[in-house]
Amino acid sequence: MNQPRTSHPSLTTDGVTTMALVLHFLHRKSSHVRITLPLVISLVAGASVAIFPEGTLFISLATSLVLFVLVSNNLYDLLLYACPLIFLFAQFQIAAFDLTRWMFLLLLGLLSAYLIRKQKLAINPVAIGISLMAFYSMVTSYLSYYPTVSLLKSISVLLLAVFLLFVAPAIQLLHPRIGATEYMLRMYLYMAILIVISNAMFFSIRPSASFLGGRFRGWFMNPNGIGAVYGVFFLPILGFEIGKHRMGFVKLGLLFTFLLAAIELLASQSRAGILAGVASLFILTLGQKRWASRIIIVGMLGLVVSAIHLGDPENDLIRRFVYRNEIELEGSGRLPVWIETWNRFLARPLFGSGLGVANTGSSMESVVFSTGGYTIEKGNSFLGALEELGLVGVTGLVATLLVPIWRACWKGLNAVNLPKDKSNLVLIAIIVAGLFNATFEAWLLSVGSFLCFSFWIFASLLLNTESDL
Repeated sequence: MNQPRTSHPSLTTDGVTTMALVLHFLHRKSSHVRITLPLVISLVAGASVAIFPEGTLFISLATSLVLFVLVSNNLYDLLLYACPLIFLFAQFQIAAFDLTRWMFLLLLGLLSAYLIRKQKLAINPVAIGISLMAFYSMVTSYLSYYPTVSLLKSISVLLLAVFLLFVAPAIQLLHPRIGATEYMLRMYLYMAILIVISNAMFFSIRPSASFLGGRFRGWFMNPNGIGAVYGVFFLPILGFEIGKHRMGFVKLGLLFTFLLAAIELLASQSRAGILAGVASLFILTLGQKRWASRIIIVGMLGLVVSAIHLGDPENDLIRRFVYRNEIELEGSGRLPVWIETWNRFLARPLFGSGLGVANTGSSMESVVFSTGGYTIEKGNSFLGALEELGLVGVTGLVATLLVPIWRACWKGLNAVNLPKDKSNLVLIAIIVAGLFNATFEAWLLSVGSFLCFSFWIFASLLLNTESDL
């Protein structure tokens, strides 16, 4: 896949050659250039999103984000960087982005398998667990309320398993000095910079369009969506990257982006996203300390929270955050949804209603197949899995995926000698934040979601590096 480099490349107006030269230039420059370029392009992208019509904004965003292939100048990197962006754009429910998700999963899986066809594959627990879930769902799809929908969702889960199995070894092969973990963290760092800055630019030009019901969403469709993406992925990755640099231009730029991301996250008023971000930052902080220090810090935090609540139990900051000034006990409205989900599980407790057919908060008779892949519902990923997979499927999910993931997180937090770059620690922070957020949002097994796709990538990387802890 790598093209041989010539000492004197011919000048041409061909777009592909121009792109290759740009990527090669970026690859050879310092970290200052690597961080500056996303900052600059994000300003342009944010303005174009706010000024141009919708049809143009997707093209401009996609073109800008593709320029962040800063790792190399080969086609594989171009496709891999574009893949999560396609999943992110699926929130707009435009057919081109929606259908392209599955094409990219299949294409990258096959291309990666071709690249490593002569290599010996290491065991990937997450890919194995995801594939088992896919096969289970396929076998039981005929028992579903909507067998066709369940079968299609099962195939999409299987495509995710293929992606997870082959992509990381392909990255290792193409970029042996970087490695799959650093590669993915770098890729999501560039995405974080562009999206955070472009959302700020969008707000500065179109402030009224940046809010939905008084909650910040930037150019996202849903405030809960931006909250989940920021809290689970962007905040810990930016915080981790800040700690890697000495004071200077790069560190200040990253710190500015981190603070801006925190402000946008708080403005979204997404409680699940905010708490996920807090959890991830605590993991990054406490993971580098001994148990005595951890207990003292957590104890002090508990005292502060208790003091705030006991000072004015009827109208304090914590109560306003939890209930958002709502009088009803359920606050966000999740409690009735969870009860309804539980009741639907009881209707089919053994094998469930079928993967992907849950219609949170509505009657089962009204379910129709929808291609929208990025909706964030007031649900619970674990209750949703119980409803869709039943006791048999959830038992397999817990045994093959959740238990190994928690064991890896616990082992990483207790390791005395973590790797120097602490990359495993940021993976743990992302995974813990993701599992926390999944308790309040339904996306863990929704492969069309950017959250689901990204979460399992980082979970796969953690379990692959568990032996290094």
